[in-house]
Amino acid sequence: MRAVPPADHHDETRRREQRLAAELQRAFAEALLAGEGDTAEGIVREAIEAGLGEGLIDDEVIRPALVLVGDLWAEGRISIADEHLATAISVRVLTLYREAFRVSRRRAGHRVLLAGIEGERHVVGLEMAGSLMTHAGYEVRMLGAELPVAAVAAAVERHRPAIVGFTTATAETAVHLPAAVAAVRAASPTTGILVGGRGAGLGPIAGGDVALCRHVADAVGRADALLQRSGLN
Repeated sequence: MRAVPPADHHDETRRREQRLAAELQRAFAEALLAGEGDTAEGIVREAIEAGLGEGLIDDEVIRPALVLVGDLWAEGRISIADEHLATAISVRVLTLYREAFRVSRRRAGHRVLLAGIEGERHVVGLEMAGSLMTHAGYEVRMLGAELPVAAVAAAVERHRPAIVGFTTATAETAVHLPAAVAAVRAASPTTGILVGGRGAGLGPIAGGDVALCRHVADAVGRADALLQRSGLN
């Protein structure tokens, strides 16, 4: 198969984004005209999660929909009440999505290092958490399964993460957690530590620099909380 030149790949990505933006613009306009605020928020959230940039969402999703609403009101095809409701929904959506991009930009300045603790081969949950954190704006570096405790300090010193995340699924691998956490603390006292997996527990590693993540869906929130503590911001 012929390799796609980089320029062609960039053009195709741009065309894909524009096609998606056009689809979302139509759906967003329909939601505004129907007065469905939650639907409108969900559409913009979908655009963000699909990786569309702030400028593209502004120019090709929200603005054209607002122009359409204004034109329909000017033509007498919708009432002033409909126009006011659509505008109110748009203002609320704009506020929410501006905040989403602001938080994403803040997270982009922080690196997260993820690894399975020594002996831990089960890292599917870790991969899922890493994907969520990447989409939330963090720079995630995945070290994969079975990171030896002896290699933790060197990895922290090399990558200089704001947060290190370990997963452990069993009591047999959880025994390595205290030593791994101690290695992170010795290499970088300001680095936050996230622990998760069925075998995870705080116990002797408890501290303000450690957060326990019981569910994959909590990973971003726990990471955010670690960043908010004194010493990282």
